Amino acid sequence: MKAPVSAIVVCWSADPDTVRGTVESLLAQTRPPAEILIVDNHPEPLVGGVLADAGLPVRAMATGSNLGYPKACNFAAERATQPWLFFLNPDARADPECLERLLDACDDDVAVAGAQVLLPDTTKVNAGDNPIHITGLSWSGRYLEPREDGPPREAAGVSGAALLMRKADFEAIGGHSPGFFMYHDDLDLCWRSRIGGRRVVFVPRATIVHDYEFTKGAFKWYELEHNRIWTLLTNYEARTLILLAPILLAFEVAIAALSIRDGWWAEKRRGWRAVVRERGAIRAWRRHVQSRRTQPDAVILERMTGRLDTPLVSAPGTGAAGAVLDAYRRLLCRLTR
Repeated sequence: MKAPVSAIVVCWSADPDTVRGTVESLLAQTRPPAEILIVDNHPEPLVGGVLADAGLPVRAMATGSNLGYPKACNFAAERATQPWLFFLNPDARADPECLERLLDACDDDVAVAGAQVLLPDTTKVNAGDNPIHITGLSWSGRYLEPREDGPPREAAGVSGAALLMRKADFEAIGGHSPGFFMYHDDLDLCWRSRIGGRRVVFVPRATIVHDYEFTKGAFKWYELEHNRIWTLLTNYEARTLILLAPILLAFEVAIAALSIRDGWWAEKRRGWRAVVRERGAIRAWRRHVQSRRTQPDAVILERMTGRLDTPLVSAPGTGAAGAVLDAYRRLLCRLTR
């Protein structure tokens, strides 16, 4: 029996053979999606038509230009016909039971369910239940640790590499943020879902394999920092932003120093300039987000962290600072009730 799911695979200059493997993993599901949308997020359709011409049962669609990943997902979601949306990276392979296990984990209160993302050897984790730091950072949860087994559990965030969401919930929060081009979109989607009183769950037994490498190019740091600041300014309540202001300002200084050390200072400055230039759009999106709030920040902060615990980013003093910030997070939970 087919699942009432529209699977969405967004491609930009992807290898059709690679995406074919992704599609075949969807067709091999114990509950395959009712439709598979292949989105060519490129000025020229490169993938969807090739796969359709090869006889694969896909709906090929083209955006006409590179909208960036979040907006391409919005483009596809508007055209999806099923009540569930399954976003899957074009270089991922879903285990045959992945979609069924994600669907089974979703009760009426769940808006988002995320899979465990494994590295190619299938024994180590690429991403799990992804932490969200009070300063807006997020990273791959349990990166390089052994794959885990266990029942679904509530999480602050999950990976966008394999993310299931009700279409009604996606539409209710306005889809992906209009301020993003790529990166940080999964964190923001989970955060805003929880603001609206919906749950986010991580499902360890739903797995995909993803060939991942954390690249640290300057462009990526620009996108991460730009989107992090957007998320902070739009998702927190005003009183939380005021209480967090000294920490957020100190963190900006620390990130600036790190960017100078690691050679992406120009991109950090570019991010600041973009945020100032986009202040009108940020105010408008903040009004949209806050108008849909049903939960205070105290509830959101309970599942966040003040600790920076990831092998992907190294900086001196993170252990001691993390302990202090996590204590302050717990204080904020009381102050924002």
